[in-house]
Amino acid sequence: MTHRTPLYLLLTIVFSLSSLMSFTSCNKDTDDDDVYSYSTSTQTTLITGFGLQDDSEVLASLDSVHFTVDYDKGLIYNADSLPVGTDISGLKVTVEFLNTVSSAIFNITGATSQADTTIEYTSSMSTKLDFTGKTVLTVTSYDKSQVKDYEIKVLVHKVNPDLLVWPQEWRRDLPGYDSNVVGHKAVKQGDLYRIMTYNGTVCNLLTASSPNQGTWEKQTLNLPFVPQVSSFTATDDALFVLAQDGALYTSSDGAAWSTCGVTWHSVLGAYDGRLLGIVAGTDGFYHDEYPHHDGFTASLVEEGFPVSHSSSMIFTDNTWTVSQQAMLVGGYDSKGDLSSDVWGFDGMNWGKINNSHSHSLPALADATLFSYYTYKTLSGVRRYGRQQTWFVMGGRKADGTLNGKIYLSNTQGIMWAEADSTIAQPGNMPNFYGAQAFVNFETLTASGASYMPRRVQSLITTWECPFIYLMGGYNDQGALLPYTWRGVYNRMTNYPVY
Repeated sequence: MTHRTPLYLLLTIVFSLSSLMSFTSCNKDTDDDDVYSYSTSTQTTLITGFGLQDDSEVLASLDSVHFTVDYDKGLIYNADSLPVGTDISGLKVTVEFLNTVSSAIFNITGATSQADTTIEYTSSMSTKLDFTGKTVLTVTSYDKSQVKDYEIKVLVHKVNPDLLVWPQEWRRDLPGYDSNVVGHKAVKQGDLYRIMTYNGTVCNLLTASSPNQGTWEKQTLNLPFVPQVSSFTATDDALFVLAQDGALYTSSDGAAWSTCGVTWHSVLGAYDGRLLGIVAGTDGFYHDEYPHHDGFTASLVEEGFPVSHSSSMIFTDNTWTVSQQAMLVGGYDSKGDLSSDVWGFDGMNWGKINNSHSHSLPALADATLFSYYTYKTLSGVRRYGRQQTWFVMGGRKADGTLNGKIYLSNTQGIMWAEADSTIAQPGNMPNFYGAQAFVNFETLTASGASYMPRRVQSLITTWECPFIYLMGGYNDQGALLPYTWRGVYNRMTNYPVY
């Protein structure tokens, strides 16, 4: 079947005496009209713009979808694929040409709802096109000396790009795990990852340069004490762990350990070469650090401050403080109450961050806190911007049950909300507490990168992708979970188009 509509002059003729075309007059002895003599340049059939017309029933802001015109390959496509499930069987289009052309005809074959047909394009065309099959736009120059085919691809995501996935095939055995291990803690020290394990008799230290590394260097430690493995922490140049009696020990290499001469109730984390912790006094709990900075004075912990079982401490830069800020969530305060609060440290003082309990976290012990990303739609265009977001996973509730939800904050920890189904903890991941999370950037390589959709000015063949590694943790019976989970947004593994 052939559907034809009248052909009009599509655009104003662009004159360029130097390269695009030459204008000649007929023989002055005749009465013929002037004619145009086109060069054989590709400019005569060049498409300068292609777009979809607005149709909110199909997709909001459909007319803002950007299409790339690749003349050399004869290809028109949207590098940013449309959302999963977008119906592309009936779309109106607009086409822009550099020069006036003789004809531009769509050839549609193999579509689901539109029979094989040809449709001639005009600037006033209102016919909808089905892009579920193969669509080729054939452009003929004004003088009919040049013909160019463009295949048009309206790309639609096959999977949700904003889905945070934890594929089963990416799951790995937990480094250092065996059935006898009762304590397991992973930390990052500079560019190295360190794991301390303890089976009740033997303590090992494992080291690797990546959490995805297959083989970790193993070192058996001769400790003169029984370690609290959950307190294992690292600064850039030292390792620390509490003994069962609370004595703090340190080592520069894991081989030799020495006492720090202090006894602590708990370890909070490391900040700027100092270890931060809590010491129990006769009149309450106090903040302490090792070593002390100049002018340090021990102070009573703040009302509601967690003295044990808070999350690991993480770091972030924000617009409110000059120095780097550390953050932790949850834990038990000095009265034994389980907290839902978020606390921040600026290098000198602690302060409560979340003031709005209508948008707060649940009260959790041993939750996993880490900094990752979510995406937001940029104003006015169908394009997505990455924003830093704080995640909370796992943890024990006050009734002893384990949290299986993910909570997010993109307001520097002030307000929190439960993540939607695209960022939910997967069903095959058991609930847990006490796991460690790391974000590791890894280089991905595009296969056939020269043919990949792109909007960047120069060809990209590799890019850095941030993967989440969730290591260990314990189940509701207190047994160590023997896996390392690897997660990422689908979008981040796709070829970058910006």
